Amino acid sequence: MEEKLEILDAESRHLGKTCAKCEQKLEINDEIVECPRCHVVHHADCWKRNGGCGRLGCPQVAKAVVGERPVGDGPPPPIPRHKILIGVGIALAIILAAVFWPKPPDPAAGRTKIHVLFTASFDEQNELSRIINDFNANSEDIYIVLETTTRSMIENQLMVRMAAGDAPDIFALPYDRFEIMLDNIGAMYPIGKGPNPAYGVQHPSQLSVISIFVYTKHPEEAQTVLRYLLQEMPRIDLTELKQQAHILNPNHMIDIDTFLSLTE
Repeated sequence: MEEKLEILDAESRHLGKTCAKCEQKLEINDEIVECPRCHVVHHADCWKRNGGCGRLGCPQVAKAVVGERPVGDGPPPPIPRHKILIGVGIALAIILAAVFWPKPPDPAAGRTKIHVLFTASFDEQNELSRIINDFNANSEDIYIVLETTTRSMIENQLMVRMAAGDAPDIFALPYDRFEIMLDNIGAMYPIGKGPNPAYGVQHPSQLSVISIFVYTKHPEEAQTVLRYLLQEMPRIDLTELKQQAHILNPNHMIDIDTFLSLTE
C-alpha cells in the first residue's frame, strides 16, 4: 500500500485534524499524508521524517512520499558501501603497520639485561647514567638498565613488581625497610657462604642497602654489575650521618670492601 501526498483546502475532510506525529492541527495549504493502512494523517514533513506512519504500532513505512529527512532528525542514513570498504581498508592498514612496522633495535643487542632500581637525586642520576653508559659501551655480555625513583615510592614499586614477576635484579632500600623486607619476605639473594650469609651491601653514599633480588634469573651477572657499581659510584663517609640519625648498621649488611673481597 502506497501513500499519497495531498494539499489541504477549505473543503478537505482532514482540515482541523491532528498530525499523528507532531500532534499539531492540520491547516489550509498544509501538505499532508494519510496512512493507507490505519488512515491517520500526518504533515508530509513528519511522514518523511518518521519514515512512515507515526501511529504507535502501525507498521506502514514510507514508499511513495519519501525524501531527504531534515539534518539531525531520525536515525542517520545508511553509510555508502564504498565508504565502509575504505574504512575497513584503513583499519587493516593500521593493524598491519602495527604488526609489521620495523621495531627499533634493542640496545642490549642480545646481551643479558640486568635491571637496577635505585633512589637518586638529579645529580646522582646523572652520575649513575654516566657510569652505566660506560659499562654498556664496553661490555660484551651484560647490559645494565637503570631505573630511579624516590625514597617514599621504592618499597611500593618493589612489592608491586615482585608480585607481577617483574622485579629488578638489583635494588636499594633504606636501612629500616631493608630489615623489614628481609624479615617478612626474604627478598634478597644471599651474598657469601657460610651459616650467616649477608643479604646486602652498604650503599656508597646513602643510608641504604643494595641487594640482589632472590629470584633473579641472572645471579652471577647481577653480582658482576653490583661489583662494578660499587667500584665506580662515588663514596662518602657515612659515619656522621649515622650518628645524627642515631642508627646502627642493619643486620646482614656488609661493607663495600668486604663484598669486593668476597667476589674477587
